[in-house]
Amino acid sequence: MAQRRGVSHSRAARGGARDFNTDPLTDGERRVALETYLDHHVDGPCAPVLRAVREGRCPLGGARHALVLDALAWQVVRTQAFRSLDEQVGRQLFPALWAWEAVGFCEEQLGRPMSDAERMEVFWSAVRTAPGSSVVADPRSALRAVIRAFERTRDILTVPGRRLVVLRSAEPLLILGDSGVALRRKDGTFCLTPPLLPETVEVFAPLSPTCLLISTPRAHYRPHQGLTRRIAAKANAGAAAWCQDAVYRLPSMPWPARLRLAGAPLEVRAPQLTTVSTQQQPGPAPAHLDIRRSELRALLDQLTHTPAGQPPVPGASGCA
Repeated sequence: MAQRRGVSHSRAARGGARDFNTDPLTDGERRVALETYLDHHVDGPCAPVLRAVREGRCPLGGARHALVLDALAWQVVRTQAFRSLDEQVGRQLFPALWAWEAVGFCEEQLGRPMSDAERMEVFWSAVRTAPGSSVVADPRSALRAVIRAFERTRDILTVPGRRLVVLRSAEPLLILGDSGVALRRKDGTFCLTPPLLPETVEVFAPLSPTCLLISTPRAHYRPHQGLTRRIAAKANAGAAAWCQDAVYRLPSMPWPARLRLAGAPLEVRAPQLTTVSTQQQPGPAPAHLDIRRSELRALLDQLTHTPAGQPPVPGASGCA
């Protein structure tokens, strides 16, 4: 059974996610290059390992442990929730980025550096009058964000002191959200506000209604005690908070007591913007040096360069 936000009836939660990872500016095999990578390097190799973990047929060690970490990191960044985070942060930061470019444009037009007071006046005027971020929309930015975030997410999941824990129950206790995972902060909240993955975050990944995979820096979980109702309640709260459209439960499983779906997906809190005047210019952009896997670097290159025959993404410049 599926429960959507505010409605109780069955519907495919990810029906609108077609072409979620396709390159909108290319054709043929290059259009689905990221999907092909995920199929060959993530979903295909990880599926039998996760199935064995879910069924209790193998321990989490060696190569299996590495594959599960890959699957968990990708699941965090390939969700609707992560895409929403990226889009919300982009919209909130856009006025400041627009204003920073406006300062540089005005100095270029004047042919001289502006004073601190002039720079601040232009900056805040541009912030107040900035257009919507859609004027410089890049249809590939979300795909680049996923690739860049994967490496950082996996690094966080492998820091010393963090471990993977598998908890099982004899009866179904877990609901399954359409995001597949939920991030629980130390204070017990499931918010999206950056940093999305602080060192103390726990990642809940229900593998079935009776099996819960957790990445945690904490040592209080006892696999031999199994999946308790208290732990299941935390995972269910995360599934409800992180779902984009729906959560699922077995027909034989009662709806968890006191669990409610919010009326809307999680939102990023608006940042507080402060400025300090400086004449320092930014350095060169990194050439994907943080992406260690060669296949992902190649994908990022494809998603960075404008294909022949396509107009370039417009820049954001203007003098307020």
